[in-house]
Amino acid sequence: MQGTYETPLVVLSVFIAALASYVAIEFAGRVDGVAGRRRGWLLAGALAMGSGIWSMHFVGMTAFELPVAISFDLGITVLSWVAAVAVSALALVLVTGSGLNRARIAYGALAMGAGICLMHYGGMWAMRMEPGIGYDPVWFTVSVLIAVSASAAALFVVAQLKVVASWRDIGLRLGAAGIMGLAVAGMHYSGMAAARFDANAFCASSNALSAEFMSTPVVILSLLGLAIAIAFAVADAREVLRREREARAEAARVKDLAFIDGITGLANRPRLGQWVTARLARGARFSLLSIGIEAGSGRGDEDLKTLALALQRGLRNIGPLARSGSEQLTLVLDTDDTAALLTWSRSELMPLLAPLSAAGLGFEFGLAIAPADGGNAQMLLLRAGARAGSLEWLIEQAAEADGLGAAA
Repeated sequence: MQGTYETPLVVLSVFIAALASYVAIEFAGRVDGVAGRRRGWLLAGALAMGSGIWSMHFVGMTAFELPVAISFDLGITVLSWVAAVAVSALALVLVTGSGLNRARIAYGALAMGAGICLMHYGGMWAMRMEPGIGYDPVWFTVSVLIAVSASAAALFVVAQLKVVASWRDIGLRLGAAGIMGLAVAGMHYSGMAAARFDANAFCASSNALSAEFMSTPVVILSLLGLAIAIAFAVADAREVLRREREARAEAARVKDLAFIDGITGLANRPRLGQWVTARLARGARFSLLSIGIEAGSGRGDEDLKTLALALQRGLRNIGPLARSGSEQLTLVLDTDDTAALLTWSRSELMPLLAPLSAAGLGFEFGLAIAPADGGNAQMLLLRAGARAGSLEWLIEQAAEADGLGAAA
């Protein structure tokens, strides 16, 4: 007796297998996620994935048409569903946690392959054909090998893709689910190819489920269940990703606070040292200009904040600005040209400081030219922090030391 297939149902069965595979990947990540919900996600994942695989098998069975009416024994059919759920639970247990090595993949693939074969051939047995179904040994062996190989591949793929780091990973999950769906369907249809029906065979199932009656409800319920499972898993994944983004942002904020001065809001001395080190590493030529408030001429932190705000708002095209001392700020200027420094100080810096000086603030300056005044951040910061004299005098001294001279 020869059977035929309804192509739309075959395509639908492959789609259900791919959907069930995607559920497996999604739920593996959830089982590995929040420890307190591990058992719940494991149970939900096993039910969703197992029911999906079983539905694929059942739809594939109903896609197969014989010249006689087909029905399935209720008890055996339920047992085949239990086998699918058990296999799914085993898969999720194996791929979650740590220690998925080659040996575990091999043992797991054998156990899962046996469970899948039990589900498939148990489902075939549920037809209760008389005389019984015979099996071609070659196709039977092929179906078993596909079941074991697909299980091994599924374990490896799910373990690799259970954590979503980007949208690219979601694309990889979809592709892997499609391949896994084809593999699961390949096992089913190779197993069907192994079946040999006697010319006079008939279904002898009692308490039977009609294939024609059950196919539509099974398809609808399986697709609905898988869709709901995916929706919950995706929603949970989004929540996990959101919490991880917030945690990373908070960690970055805390890390940044270690390099921020709490009074002025500027970078602090350690961050200034990092900037100087980075410039030295790339061979840059630059200057460090320190501006300090003379002792006794100001009101401490308030005047330092006023000075910082004036420099930030009034100076154009300057480098980083940091608080380098108790009453001192340091500018990083991307030039070592003393003539340019002198022109800049006369045209921009000193006019900016004039109103503050008129209000009673006194300023002291320090200057370091890199790399001439030091080959590391510590030496340059010490040189710049040694405030002495007027800014013009410091620039002229630097020019003379470099043998360049500066315009008076």
